[in-house]
Amino acid sequence: MEADLGLYAVSVDSVFSHKAFAEELGGLPFEMLADFERKMVDAYGVRRDDVPGYSGMPRRSVFIVDRKGVVRWTWLRTQEQPLPDYDEVIAEAKKVAAETD
Repeated sequence: MEADLGLYAVSVDSVFSHKAFAEELGGLPFEMLADFERKMVDAYGVRRDDVPGYSGMPRRSVFIVDRKGVVRWTWLRTQEQPLPDYDEVIAEAKKVAAETD
């Protein structure tokens, strides 16, 4: 059974940067959203101001949001886990999708 999910990447880089990145990789299977003004970074509480010269850079994170806009699952980067467990992310997303059908 395929879960009915939307997948988006959000970055503080520009739309032009996203386009170049996607072209460099030969395309992406998801849409990239530009948060150049850092509105989502602030709203989701992942703004970093501890890196000189990179004010407003986001902390690497994954949010699973249900159809009602409620954050149902979160992963935030740590030193111990610099990348998410992708199998866990997919499993949690499918769980949320099934619960909100």
